[in-house]
Amino acid sequence: MLLQTILAALCPIILGLLVGWLSGKYGFIKREHSQAFADFVIKIALPFALFLAAAQASPSVLLNIKYLIALAVGLIVSYIIGFLCGGIFFKHDKKNAAMQALSVSFPDMAYCGPPVLLVTVGSSGLIAMVLGNLIYTILILPFTMLIISGKQEGKGIFQSLGKAVCQPLVFLPILGMIISISGLKLPEVLNNSINEIGKSAGGVALFFLGLLLSGIKLKVNIEVIFNVIVKNIIQGALILGTGYAIGLDPELLKAAFLIGVLPTATAVPALAITNKAYTDMAAETVLLSTICSLFSIIGGIAIVQMM
Repeated sequence: MLLQTILAALCPIILGLLVGWLSGKYGFIKREHSQAFADFVIKIALPFALFLAAAQASPSVLLNIKYLIALAVGLIVSYIIGFLCGGIFFKHDKKNAAMQALSVSFPDMAYCGPPVLLVTVGSSGLIAMVLGNLIYTILILPFTMLIISGKQEGKGIFQSLGKAVCQPLVFLPILGMIISISGLKLPEVLNNSINEIGKSAGGVALFFLGLLLSGIKLKVNIEVIFNVIVKNIIQGALILGTGYAIGLDPELLKAAFLIGVLPTATAVPALAITNKAYTDMAAETVLLSTICSLFSIIGGIAIVQMM
């Protein structure tokens, strides 16, 4: 059962990466086209996917304060660790430090989340994916876009904030949350139509990442190792410690904790190449984090089974 769970989580990632890598390596699709794939994921497919997930979520779940706090502490604190260490220890400017912060804090909830959560804690565990995505799209991504746009264009704080909020990756999930909390239901035909676009985000992101990796001479250095330790180990520990401290329901805590041991999201390199920052390091972090998640997911499941 454990082996099946791990394979279900990692095999789609490995296959998507392999197809993209082979396509770039042998010239079937030129690596120069990576930008188009990245733009499609970040500006179209992923925003639609997150909008639909938020719109279909239960309002009572979205407003579970303890659940939100446990996940938020893990996601936000790991982001802060990545941002500060990126600027102080690895000497990056704010733009690259912000992208490093995404690399150490954005879990791959789209591909690794469902098989791990469904097998370990049941369908209720998928709620952690929705909340995690909402925390990211409502708080962390707007902050990141604010840093990037402000630094890049030298605009005032309100102009930069306005540009950040106008990104589809930001306003569509927020709109979905508003629809959910207001009790509105989208027509089934609209749900299906949006889903057709949104569900392509994960596969295209994996293909893009493989295509990007086909032109990179991979190297594992202290910075990539640092990124993986924060993402695969420290983030989960932060969620677990916070959940215990605030008395989160054990079943909810299990699901939230498992989010923290997932590898870095494949959307991060797409964000990196779209914003022309931290591109190679983000790709290398995703690859090593995915490999190491074989051990972090096993460890996470073992801990959950003892809780």
